Formats: sequence, C-alpha cells, structure tokens
Amino acid sequence: MISLRRYTIRQCLMAFGAALVLPGLVFAAILLWRYASAERGRYEEEALGTAQRIMAAADRELVGIQAVAQALATSSSLLEGNFEAFQRQAEMTLQSWAQRKPNDYAIVVRDITGQQVANTRLPWGSPLPKGANLPIDQQVIATKRPVIQDLFTGATAGRPIISIRVPVLKDGSVTHVLSMAVEPRRIAEILLAQNLPASWVATVIDRADRVVARSRQHEAFVSKPAPDEFLRAARGADGIWEGHNLEGTEVLGAFARSGVSGWMTFVGVPAEIVQAPLHRSLWTLLGLGAALILLSLLLARAFARRIAAPVQGLVNLAHDLARGEPVAVPSTGLAEIDRGGGALASASQDLREREAALRASEARLWATQNNAAVGIAEVDRDGRFVSVNEARCKLTGHSREELIGLHFGHATDSESLEKDLDLFRRQVAGELDTYTTDSKFQRRDGSRGWARVTSTAVRDAAGAFLYAVRVIEDITERRQADKRQKLLIDELNHRVKNTLATVQSLAWQAARPGVPPQVAQERFQERLLALSRTHNLLNETHWEGAALKTILETELGPYATAAGRVRLDGPEVHLDARPAVVLGMAVHELTTNAVKHGALAVASGRVQVGWKIDNRGGEAVLAIDWCELDGPTLAAQPSLGFGSRLLRQTITRELAGQLDIRFEREGVCCTIAVPLGSTGQQAA
Repeated sequence: MISLRRYTIRQCLMAFGAALVLPGLVFAAILLWRYASAERGRYEEEALGTAQRIMAAADRELVGIQAVAQALATSSSLLEGNFEAFQRQAEMTLQSWAQRKPNDYAIVVRDITGQQVANTRLPWGSPLPKGANLPIDQQVIATKRPVIQDLFTGATAGRPIISIRVPVLKDGSVTHVLSMAVEPRRIAEILLAQNLPASWVATVIDRADRVVARSRQHEAFVSKPAPDEFLRAARGADGIWEGHNLEGTEVLGAFARSGVSGWMTFVGVPAEIVQAPLHRSLWTLLGLGAALILLSLLLARAFARRIAAPVQGLVNLAHDLARGEPVAVPSTGLAEIDRGGGALASASQDLREREAALRASEARLWATQNNAAVGIAEVDRDGRFVSVNEARCKLTGHSREELIGLHFGHATDSESLEKDLDLFRRQVAGELDTYTTDSKFQRRDGSRGWARVTSTAVRDAAGAFLYAVRVIEDITERRQADKRQKLLIDELNHRVKNTLATVQSLAWQAARPGVPPQVAQERFQERLLALSRTHNLLNETHWEGAALKTILETELGPYATAAGRVRLDGPEVHLDARPAVVLGMAVHELTTNAVKHGALAVASGRVQVGWKIDNRGGEAVLAIDWCELDGPTLAAQPSLGFGSRLLRQTITRELAGQLDIRFEREGVCCTIAVPLGSTGQQAA
C-alpha cells in the first residue's frame, strides 16, 4: 500500500488565511489612517477659525450697541428728568439707524427702584409696566459699569430679547439704568453674513447656556438650552467638540468664547461630510485591494483543492451518522480527518444502540407528562420555560410554542410573583431544594385564577443548579369555594345581627309617640321593602356586594317616566354588602321625600344624582351628590323629620361617613361622603 503524505487541517487553513487576509489588512490600515487623520484635522482647523471670526463679529455688534447706549445715557434731557424729550431723542436715534432695522431695537429707562420712565416700544403717555427691582439693574447700579445681559423675555415685547444696560450718572451717582434691547435675529443676521457652507451650522450661546442666534432655523431654536453633552465639554475658551447638535445631527465642530460678553459661538460640520474623504478612500481601497485579493485567492486555491474533498467526505459521514446509517471511513491522507472518521464510525454503533433505548424512555416519559392532571414544566436558572406539558398550556390558555422561552411569571400577579421569585432565587443559590407557594395568575382570555406551585431543583453531581421542575395545580375552584363558604358564614352571622338591629331601629322610630298607628305601620312596611330590595340585589351576587348605579336605578327607576326626569352620572362603583344595605336605605329615604314633597311630586321636577371617588389622604372616599330641580318652591325652611334623622344615623354611625342636607327653593340637595378603604384596595 502506498503511504500518502498527510497534512493537518490547521496547516492548510493558516496558509490560506495568510495568503488571503494579511496583504489587505496592512494596506487598509495604513491608507485609512492617513486619509482620515488629515481630513479631520483640516475640518477642525477651519471650523475653529470660523467660530473665532463669528465671535469677533458678534462682539463688534455688541460693542457698537453699548457705545450708542452710553451716548444716550449722557443726554441732557435724561439728566434733567425731561423724559418725554429724551424719548423723542431716543426714537430719532433709532430712526437714524434705518438701514439697521430700527424695529429690532428698543430703548428703556428705569429709575433705581426699577420703575420704567421711558420706553420706545410704547407711544409717549402710554401706561408703562409696573416697576421691578431687577438683579441685573442692581448690578449696573452697584458697579457703575455697562452689562451685556443674557437672553430674557421682555416685559413689553413678550418674546426673547437681549439687552445692553448702562448706568446714567449724575454728579457721580447712578440715577437711572438705560437698557438698549436688541432682537436676537440681529445676531442671526451676523451669522448669515459669514457665508458659511450650506451644510454648516453656527450657533451663539449666552452665559446661561441658551441659544441666542442660529444660522439655520433661528426662530425654532432661539432660547432653547444647548445640548448637555456639549456644555460638559465646552469648558475652556476655545476647543473642538464632536457630538449631536440641537437638530439631532452628528457634527464635528469648534467653539470660541467671547472676552467681551462671555458668550460662546459653536460652528458644526455634519459628520458625514467629514467622513466623505474616508468613504472615497474606501472605494479606492476596494479597487486596489481587489487585485491583491485575487492574487490571494489564486494562492489559496492550491491549498483548498487538497482540503475540500476530504472535508466534504467527513461531512457526508456526519450525515450518515445523523440518519443512523452505518459509517464507512475511507483513507483521505489528512491525519485529523482520518482520525475523525474513525471516531465517527465507532460512535455510530454506540449511538444507534443508545437512541433506541432513549426513544423508548422518552416516549414513556412524554406520555406520562402529557396525560398528567397537573401542569408540569421545566425552567432554566433564569426562570424561562424549557418544556411544558399539555396541562400547563391549558392552565393559562397558551400554546406550547408560545410558552417555551417565556419566564414562568409571565401571567402571575405582581404580589404573588414577588414571593415566588424570592424563593426561586434562593433555590438557584442552593438554599432550597423544594418550595411550595400559592400564586394568583391571569389567563389569556383575561380571567384570573389561583395555582399551587411546587418547584424542585435538579442539580449536577457537584450540587450546581441545572434546572427546576415546577408542578402547577389549579386550585381556583377550591379557593373560591373556601372563600365563598367563609364569606357566607361570616356574612350570615353579621347580617342577621345587623338586620335585626336595623329592623328594631325602624320599628322604634316608626312607633314614636304622637305618630298614628296606621302611619307608623305604613312607614315601617315601606322601609322593610327598601331593605328587602337591597337584600335581593346582594343575593344576586351571593352577598359579594352590589353596584351603586344598580341600587339607584332600583329605587328611582319607577319615576323615570320622561327623558331627563332622572339623571344618573358617575363611574362604576362596586359596594361591599354593608355599605350597599346602608346606602340603599338612604336612597330610599331621599326618593320617598322627593315623591311626597319634592321634585318627583310634580310633572316638571327632576332628580340628578352624581358620584365620584376622591383620594383623601391615601383613603378612597365615595362622594354622592343628590339634587332636586324644578320642584315645588319652599315657602319656609322645613323641620327635620324621621327620614332625615334616619339618614344621618345610618350614614354617620353605620359607615362613619358625612351627611350634608340643604333645603333649596326648588328641592332637597344632599351630599354624602362614605370612606371605602385605602386607595390601593379600591384600585384592586
């Protein structure tokens, strides 16, 4: 047998990789670095020079305005207190600047208390804004020096402006402060006069870090705060910055700070323009590198031919092994491939035997899991489902495909989930092997239920956590049955006592001295019927409570004979059994009074009932407003009868609430406030 010379796969791949990659990498690194560095430096230098030039132009404008203001501050009319003459002089001064748009300027004079005495924005004699002791004026008065003010909202103009304030000196003392207000667009015009490239943007920022002017979209960004990332970097007098401008565009630019005003100018160049030379160099690199890559491919082809066929043969062997077919290993001349083929042949026999046993075992396990009456799931250390059985899918109404990869708490109530997660973390950490907890969950259709979860950890030989097996039992019906049984027993005991006490109170109140027996009997029967109607509502919900609107409709429904006669307005409010009974009695008393003496006693009368839930100090309070309209006019304030006393007794004593009854001319108005518990409980 002829012995073939063998090569390792590593030797072939290293030769192929070196021939293909190294020439291109070296060439690209040198070329890109040189081009990118040179172009970036040129743009930085040009942007810095432009920023310094713009800042100098803005300083000249501000110094010129300050000179005009100082000249006006020496006006004899102003010093003599003839403010009308001074205003005419100031207006003429602004008119002499016609070519400089006088409407962009205004002159305002304030005395040392802050009261305006002249304002060219208003005709002479117009009421001037009230005085304000401005800190900027106090600075001018204290230093006796001009101050360039940052952007502020003018009291008369009602929009952002800038101002140069100078002191008015008489005999060495400051008598007034003269301010020359300037529209920010004047600074924007200076920026536009610099003839920046169309894609460049220049911005002037005051000492308060707000935009004074901008060469593009000035009106949209004036007074906007400068980007925080820019402000953190722009600490010195001049410098370079790269980031995102106010429009969100990535820019490279430079900033320059004024020695006159303390303001700062930033000139930004879009990053895509700076990177354009780099892109051009990449295309050049592609053309030149193509020749090198072609040469590398030709060199690697000889090596690849020697490797391709044996590797493909190894792939075919792997496919045979995957299909469970016998593996026959030919000699290839490559040591690693021949050894790998031999291992595949040996493994093929072992795998076929193990797969047969594994398939039988998996079939039994799968059948057991899917036919189990309880949910079974496996979760990894992050709590995500690895496998679930059919019962677990039915529990929340999700398919197996939807659950795999989800966290086990995807449908669990937040309060229950917090406890489960804490126990699961301890289980993963090795503190617990098994734990059991009850969790409230929500099904896919929106309904809720309860489940008892038992989680058991599966660990390796070293005790490290592998996964957990969670057994989930639906205990919704059991908890509902237990809760209903306890509620019924407790409620029965409580209701019997309260009902007997209520009936006793009704009988005593109805049979008071001086009331005819027939009248007492009618009153007693009416209130027993009202109590019965509320009990009927509670029976429909198994004594779990009743809706406030249903109680109102039950009492007022028979009298809603025409549209708008009875109006109910309020959110859905579910009342527990006790407040439902008490408020049912209260609504009956108010309705009876309205029918006998109030709005419902006449055809034109109306009853409006509104309610809402307020948050008072963390407690939910139900507020009900009962108002009768267009009823019989009251000639005098009536005295409180049995119904009023019953209302106050039931609301204040039974529910610890508040009651306010007012006898208006058109009928009774009543406000009831009843606490319902904490806002968290009410929301739940």
